[in-house]
Amino acid sequence: MSKYCDTCSLYFQDEHTLQSHLAGKRHLKGLQQSKVMERSIVVSPLPKFIPARKLINFFQQYGAIKWYQFRQNYLTVEFYDRTSTEILLNKPIWINNVKLNIQKRKPHINLKRSKSEKKNNIMENRGSISYDNIKYIFDEGTTFDNQLMMFLNAIQLNDIEIETKYESVCTQLDEIFKVIFPKCKTYRFGSSQTGLGFKECDLDIYMDIGEPINESKNTSTDSWTMNKIFKSVKKIMYRMNDVFSNIIGIPKAKTPIIKFYYNRTNVSCDISFKNILGIYKSYLIKYCLSLDNRLKPLMMIIKYWARHFKISNGQKISNYALVLLIIFYLQQPSVNIIPPLMVLQNTCQPQIINGWQANFDENTVLPPITNKNSVPQLLHGFFFFYATFEYKSQVICPIDGMIHTESEFKEIENLPLCMNRYKTYIKEDDNLKFIVNKPMCVQDPIELSHNVTANTKFSTLNSLIKYCAIGAEICAMTSKNDYRNLIKTLFTTVIKKRSNLKFNITISANQFQCETNNIETCIDIEKKKFSRKDWYSNVFNIVKDTFEKVFKLQLEIFPVETGTKQQKIDILSDIHIEELQNIIFHCTGSHCVWRNRRINNIILDPSLSCLQKEAFISEQVIENYDKEKGTNRISLDFICMFKKKNPLKIILTLNNKNCDDHIFQEFACFARDKLVEIIKQTLIHIQQFNKC
Repeated sequence: MSKYCDTCSLYFQDEHTLQSHLAGKRHLKGLQQSKVMERSIVVSPLPKFIPARKLINFFQQYGAIKWYQFRQNYLTVEFYDRTSTEILLNKPIWINNVKLNIQKRKPHINLKRSKSEKKNNIMENRGSISYDNIKYIFDEGTTFDNQLMMFLNAIQLNDIEIETKYESVCTQLDEIFKVIFPKCKTYRFGSSQTGLGFKECDLDIYMDIGEPINESKNTSTDSWTMNKIFKSVKKIMYRMNDVFSNIIGIPKAKTPIIKFYYNRTNVSCDISFKNILGIYKSYLIKYCLSLDNRLKPLMMIIKYWARHFKISNGQKISNYALVLLIIFYLQQPSVNIIPPLMVLQNTCQPQIINGWQANFDENTVLPPITNKNSVPQLLHGFFFFYATFEYKSQVICPIDGMIHTESEFKEIENLPLCMNRYKTYIKEDDNLKFIVNKPMCVQDPIELSHNVTANTKFSTLNSLIKYCAIGAEICAMTSKNDYRNLIKTLFTTVIKKRSNLKFNITISANQFQCETNNIETCIDIEKKKFSRKDWYSNVFNIVKDTFEKVFKLQLEIFPVETGTKQQKIDILSDIHIEELQNIIFHCTGSHCVWRNRRINNIILDPSLSCLQKEAFISEQVIENYDKEKGTNRISLDFICMFKKKNPLKIILTLNNKNCDDHIFQEFACFARDKLVEIIKQTLIHIQQFNKC
């Protein structure tokens, strides 16, 4: 009698043939697919006007989702438990008064996805927590607390996902790689370990191979080197292409890693073999979160905010550095929620790894936390703290919760006792000094020689400062309505991109020569009242004085010399001005002095120069606004290029750097007319009164 396999839909001649089939790869693969089908549903057609993220959140209430994929008009969802599928298939399911057409997933839908499909699916899942997919939350929630709860549910990894999707990877890697490393043990670190992970975040893994790693070039063939480890691990990964894909080795990084995609749980992974300190850093962050239940929501909001505005990740501020910034703020005496690390390290026997104390005492008795601020209030404090922080020459040090200066790190004997290990460390190798000549300096609390923001650029720091300033304003504004619209406003208020507005102002000696017979109102170039050198230096100084005294701008001056790096200086001599063809002014200001410049009942001293009179008027404009309790506060930030031309001509080019376009246009029009007149009248004044 023939035998039948229900899983594979095949007939067999006898029991022996059937049993051989049941033990074979084809049947086992079919069985695996069958189990996936039992845990999966297909929704088709997709309901209109319901965001993708909302649909996924809806299905999450029936059970933890292992995998999902949107296509043009259908959604496939795979759960961890078949019970979720049975519930959804056995009763009508409604969402927003729309009945969903839910079907069982069919085997003909190919489970084996190409590399490009897997890559696209990673992007699809990561995009699931983008603001566009979760913004409906902030329309439905009635209070800040409700919105915060829904926000966290939408973006953060839950315990089931961590256990089934992330922790299981480590267990399975141990089994796979015991072939080459019999004593290996794999550990999670980073956001999946600290509890600050977003859905679909990468998994950071440290594998202790159980053998010493020899980093010397002259090694025996029996010892493990990083190069040998990489070759052996990648060889197994390439062989098991049904388990591993997108394998990329980065052996020359500061911390060598292998990046790969783990197909069994659909997770992108980074595995390292020497970053054991990462585990202890994660333990420290996780401990800090345990001190107060306000801290995790606070950190998740800030992490998402930095991700949303592209301040973190990549070549920007790392998520680890961002968390250290939050911890440091919470260590400040005015906040006093998290203790400095040195307090936790003082009460335990040091465990030294790579020269640093990696452990701390989780049982340290700490004073009770007296700070009762809400999450929005702490968020406001964070934004204000870093919007006004003096990054230049100051180092953020969570080891003692104190700000230290660059000069202290250059003269290490000035550093406190808690950094004695750092002093010893660099005495052995001066090249390992903490790098201070960077836009932003944040000291790793465990690896004290490491500036975790060493790769942060000025542009990223500027974005952080600006968005912190905006964040502080939003917190203050929404406090009047119990912060109801705080999160929504925070994620939808962006810095306007400034257009590249440019204005040229031409100043030529010919403009000031006699056009009439009135010798008192002109400059006689022919009589050599001003030499070529004097004319350029006088005009430069009048422009500088006008910017500072009339326009009320703060200036940074950069001489432009061919082949040399631009370096700010405070004073340029006449000799410098004569030698230089181009000079740059970086101009910033906060007063609008071009409106309401008419002053009544004041007679000015006729012996004053035009520049002095205009400077006096600007003072009066500011004073009048103050008396009337009005505001003439604006924000000017532009670059002015002072360029010499022949014969006796100067071109000033004003480039908008970071001003409102309308304000910049107003100022440029005022400056164009006022500058030429002030220069002309001031040169006449110099000539008439023989002044310098």
